[in-house]
Amino acid sequence: MDSGEIKKGISNITVEIVEYLQNSVVIKTILRKSTGNISVMSFDNGEGLTERTTPFDTFVQVVRG
Repeated sequence: MDSGEIKKGISNITVEIVEYLQNSVVIKTILRKSTGNISVMSFDNGEGLTERTTPFDTFVQVVRG
């Protein structure tokens, strides 16, 4: 899908949506709307999110680690 959005109405496994790269943070936005975005992220050991202010709520789900 060119837009990066996932197909609607089917089950998706989040760990299969985004690649893991060594020494990196990988972010894939799967839904982009004016009311907010949904992104899937992978982090290598020692990597993390930087603090920032956004107009939307942030939800974090740790899948592994």
